[in-house]
Amino acid sequence: MKAVAFHEHGSAGVLRYEDLPDPVPGKGEVEIDIEYCGVNHLDIWTRMGITGKKIRLPHVCGCDIVGTVRKTAQGFRQGERVMVYPGMSCGRCGHCRAGRENLCSQFAIIGGMSDYDGGYAEQIAVPARNVIKLGRMKSEVAATLAVSYLVSWNMLRANGAGKGRSLLVYGAASGVGMATIQLARALGVSKIITTVSSAEKAEFARRTGAHHVIDRSQTPDIAGEVMKLAGGVDIVIDHVGAATWQTSIASLKVGGRMAVCGMTSGNDALVPVRTFYSKQITMTGALMGTKKQLVELARFVEAKKIRPVIDSVFPLAQARDAQERMEQGRHAGKILLAC
Repeated sequence: MKAVAFHEHGSAGVLRYEDLPDPVPGKGEVEIDIEYCGVNHLDIWTRMGITGKKIRLPHVCGCDIVGTVRKTAQGFRQGERVMVYPGMSCGRCGHCRAGRENLCSQFAIIGGMSDYDGGYAEQIAVPARNVIKLGRMKSEVAATLAVSYLVSWNMLRANGAGKGRSLLVYGAASGVGMATIQLARALGVSKIITTVSSAEKAEFARRTGAHHVIDRSQTPDIAGEVMKLAGGVDIVIDHVGAATWQTSIASLKVGGRMAVCGMTSGNDALVPVRTFYSKQITMTGALMGTKKQLVELARFVEAKKIRPVIDSVFPLAQARDAQERMEQGRHAGKILLAC
């Protein structure tokens, strides 16, 4: 099969479009012909070697996987349209038995932060328990859900997003930014504030559903602007990392909640401890979500007719160009690979 792999960590230049052996499904596994694979920052971090986990090389990235069943396990039929829940766990510990497999000590993500090769390929074999039937959902929509939308859904539900609540999320044009805005709007969040880097992306943010948009190229004091707009927010969704933690804490109301799921700008953040405890802030972390949450999310997206914006679709052979587009911040919405 054709696939895109890297044999060493580094820039997008290390990605190779090459022939790799076809996957051989083991007992209880499903082989899938991949139709689309979403591109995520996790792919870039994995390629760069900065996830904090050592992985076997060569490695194939890609977590947002959608396709059709090629070889079946019990419960599936050949040609059936499916998506992959990318979380791998032991299946035996207390967390796994309770349906909270993303808390498992052995939790790993297919295509990222693990030795499991991902979806930058024509085929993949995964355990049947990781496969979800799509029904009528469009493949392009499903290929956006398992990472950005799932972690956003996890954070919003865990932190009480809904009517009467206010929220700040950075980077409206990013995967997590767009997902948070669309899902928060559908959940009835009363005031959604977001940030962008240009007038063009500001218009994108408004179309996506944000109530207030802060162009950081014109208004660098984001926390000050949040205070003017809302007197502080109830929830901050922070997927940026070191560069925004102080702004996030300053933007929260007393008793506010800060949900963290990424470190695009760096891992080592400074925290104003006095402000943190005097405002009685609660901070939560989110690593993706559970399979049950992904199924719930897919139903919610269909019921609310949420349509993720697809920025661009690249052929598999152009995965390097797709990652560079994301790294350079030229995208507005999700980037997909057609495999």
